[in-house]
Order: sequence, then structure tokens, then C-alpha cells
Amino acid sequence: GNISYHAHYSPHFSPLAFGPEPAYFATAESVRDHLLQRWNDTYLHFHKTDPKQTYYLSMEYLQGRALTNAVGNLGITGAYAEAVKKFGYELEALAGQERDMALGNGGLGRLAACFLDSMATLNLPAWGYGLRYRYGLFKQRIAKEGQEEIAEDWLEKFSPWEIVRHDVVYPVRFFGHVEISPDGSRKSAGGEVLNALAYDVPIPGYKTKNAISLRLWDAKASAEDFNLFQFNDGQYESAAQLHSRAQQICAVLYPGDATEEGKLLRLKQQFFLCSASLQDIIFRFKERKSDRVSGKWSEFPSKVAVQMNDTHPTLAIPELMRLLMDEEGLGWDEAWDVTNKTVAYTNHTVLPEALEKWSQSVMRKLLPRQMEIIEEIDKR
Repeated sequence: GNISYHAHYSPHFSPLAFGPEPAYFATAESVRDHLLQRWNDTYLHFHKTDPKQTYYLSMEYLQGRALTNAVGNLGITGAYAEAVKKFGYELEALAGQERDMALGNGGLGRLAACFLDSMATLNLPAWGYGLRYRYGLFKQRIAKEGQEEIAEDWLEKFSPWEIVRHDVVYPVRFFGHVEISPDGSRKSAGGEVLNALAYDVPIPGYKTKNAISLRLWDAKASAEDFNLFQFNDGQYESAAQLHSRAQQICAVLYPGDATEEGKLLRLKQQFFLCSASLQDIIFRFKERKSDRVSGKWSEFPSKVAVQMNDTHPTLAIPELMRLLMDEEGLGWDEAWDVTNKTVAYTNHTVLPEALEKWSQSVMRKLLPRQMEIIEEIDKR
């Protein structure tokens, strides 16, 4: 009944079409209802009990197919197999319609996905944070000439597993300069500000009521950033410049970095993930205890653990320092103490070519305030 409800009332195809693809989407949305119920219950439970929560920051997640995983973990495979038979379909055939979320590449991404699955299964208060790549790394086609690489099309139609959260939006600033106020405090100013918008993918545990979240950030510019005057004057590209820059950030996993532009884009992606996630984590820390005011920051590490998956999210360190000092008014020593106790790091290899290096000029250009903080950490 629920599947047929979604076929009629959450339609993504014209009403008479009920081929394998529409049938898959209707089934997936029906399963998503179960997941959402669990996700909401889990979120509420953690909100009330206020445990120490771990946050996993990773550039990639290789999730695999969600439909078979979800019905298996929820223990409803049989029920759904029966239900889709009534529409004349085999569950396996419908599952074959699913396109993998193109959010990962290899071992590092698969490990991140396994961690989410097992943390959900162990009922741990945990969340994953990542980026919502539109075109993934690439899709492989074998042609006469050999391998061809084309853009991944997992979002060409839409993904039934993600829920957009229009109320969860954070500003992320690139470029600009450092402003020093009369009292000596420093702040980032100018440059370009893009918004990070949250999409949640519920991750169910196996044989448990727990469903945790993989929160993916998408980059957006606002209507204010669209220059109507320029557009009406025929200058279409320059009218929507910030919009096209926003689209670049979450377009591709690991964009080529042979050029300076490529290096800037990769650094933008990494910082975008770190800044949005940390702002969200700080917001949740305050939200769970409304009496948490500036004096309570020493509590932060007993409520928050941030685990960085390899070198990509290491900008979380200077960014957490910046947020604590510039936005929350902490002094250096206190901010450093909090950061030190909150942030941890998983290393995947010690091969020098796998450990990223960024030139100081690129860093100073894109993230002037964070660069100051990095130099200060280095000096101390």
C-alpha cells in the first residue's frame, strides 16, 4: 500500500509509467519512510540524553547500494519482496535500478562507509560529514579504444535516499583579508561567501532501531548574489559568477590539481567540508544545552570528538581555532586546549606522495586568517 501511495503521490514520472525505474523509486521512498522514522527517533534520543558524540569527517564515502542494505538491516526483505511481486517485479531486479551514490573512490571511502554502518549497528552516537558530489570521480566505459572516463550520473534524476534540510545552512568564506579591531581581536572579512546546505542520508544499523546520519554539504550562492542588472544587460556569465563558483565546489571528487586553479578548488572543497561541519557541530553543542554560554567551552571535548579521515580534513584544526577565538571570543590558550582535546586523526599511509602539501602562497590567498593561525601554531 505504501509503495502504491508513493507511486501516486510522490511521483517523479508521468502517471501511466510504472516500469522498473518508477517502481524502484516508489519502493525506495517507501523504505525511506521507515528510515526517516528511525532517524528522527535516534536524533531526538541523542538530543535528550546529550551523550559525547563522534563526528567523522571524510572527503569520500563509498556507500554501495542502499535499497538491499536498508531492507536487510531493517529485517523487512521478505515483506518488500512480497509487496513488489504484486506489481509484477522481483526485488533483485528493482534493486538493480539503483545507481550508487558517487561519493567515493576506493579504500578510504569504503572504510568510511563501513565505519558508519558499524557505528549505527553498535548504537553509537555518531555522524558522518562529507560533500555531495554531483558527478563523482568518473564512470568507466570500455570502448574500442580502451577505457573512457565520463561523468557519473547518480543525481541525473534524483536520489531517493537523501533528505534536504533547508534550515541547516552555514556561510563559508574564501579569500578576503584579516580585519583587526581596536581591541586587537582579528576577523576574516571580504572575499566571497558561499552557503553550505545540508542533505541527510540515513544510515540504518543492523537489527537495531538506531539510524545515524551521513550529512552531505552542497554549495549554494543566494539570490542576492545574482546580478539582475548585469543579466538584463546581456552579461549572463558575469551576472551569475558566484553561482557558477558554488557549483564548481561540489562538482567532482578530486578535481585535477596540475594547475593553480585545480589546487585552489581542491583546497576550497576541503575547507568547505571542515568549516560547514564544525559550524554545525558547534550549533548542536549549544542547541543540546540551552544554558551553554561562553563559560562552558571546557565542556566541549567531553561532548564532541572530531575524527579526521586522512589529511583532507586537517584544516579542521585552524578552522576550529578560528571559530572559537574569532566567533566565540576565547583566548588562544583556551581555544588550543579545547581543539587539542577534540580533534583526532586517522593516517592511511606514511608514503610522502600520499601526504598532501600546499604551497603557502595558495593557502594565504584562499584562507588568510587560517594561515595566520597555522603560522602561530607553528611558532608556538
